[in-house]
Amino acid sequence: MGFFLAARLKVTVFKPTKYVCSQKADGGIMDNEFAERFAMLRQGRGLTQQRLADKLGVTAQAVSKYETGQSLPDVQTLKSIATVLGCTTDYLLGYELAEEERMDMRERERDGEIGRALHRESLTICVGIGALVDMLIEEGKKQYESIHRMRVQLARQYGILVPVIRLMDQVGLGDKQYEIRLFGETVVGSGRLEYPMCFYPEETILKEGDISDREPVYGISGVWRKMEEAEEGASDISDGKKFFSCMEILVRHLERMILENYGRIINRQIIAQMVEHVHRRYPAVTEGVVPERVSLARIQKTVAALVTGKVPVNRLDYIISFLEEHTSDTPEVLEELKAELMG
Repeated sequence: MGFFLAARLKVTVFKPTKYVCSQKADGGIMDNEFAERFAMLRQGRGLTQQRLADKLGVTAQAVSKYETGQSLPDVQTLKSIATVLGCTTDYLLGYELAEEERMDMRERERDGEIGRALHRESLTICVGIGALVDMLIEEGKKQYESIHRMRVQLARQYGILVPVIRLMDQVGLGDKQYEIRLFGETVVGSGRLEYPMCFYPEETILKEGDISDREPVYGISGVWRKMEEAEEGASDISDGKKFFSCMEILVRHLERMILENYGRIINRQIIAQMVEHVHRRYPAVTEGVVPERVSLARIQKTVAALVTGKVPVNRLDYIISFLEEHTSDTPEVLEELKAELMG
């Protein structure tokens, strides 16, 4: 489904940059990584094999075998090599990056940071560090399934595709507060969840430990109550469900914000995917029509207007044919299309 909890702690683990040791045909060890780095460092220091051998207290033949990968030095000799050549044993064995490699890695990381700054997910749920982060971690599988079901439901009921939803912790929010943002900046919805309690809508009788409040989606008054006291009920407020978990409220709030702001969320890529679905089922509807006679931009504008007006667009094949027949985009044409879809 494409969502994740963004952590601030970044851990870099260095592993061997290449396959350090390999087996020769005769059963001997051939260490390509060590051999390459050893030879490069010796030559870079301007040392002959004999001169380096004298400094290490080994033979020139031993140095030659090190460079060709025919043998490896013992631990003590390895330490001496590192000292003479001015490097670490980890670098010689391939467990540490060379300075130029480290610089290249830092450059790639900086490029990645710039890319992430330029690209912002259209939908983000930000939660305060504390109880709600615990909720997202402890109910990881449930939240995945809940959001997935919501996206499937929106596709079936309204015919829309929901883009990637990012979950992340946010400094500055209270530990039980959350915000639903567009493109990482614009807050379109917010609320407070008394996790791990459940919310009982329209409950007026308070028990010990209850918290009076209004749920953030519809503003219905009620109480937060300990989860272990909750009883199974219907699946929706309109069905008279007795209680709702924090995750249910969060997902329902997200669904409402998606529908109310779909015109701002939708982009050309999403429209292209929706049109592709139509093309696979009804190729005659799109061939020679999209984008030749009906542009993706026009379809995007129409879909955004319809969804904002709570009109389903799951008959996109009909919408495309309607736009092909009506070349103007006047309010009257849009109202006619709405009437056709709702009729």
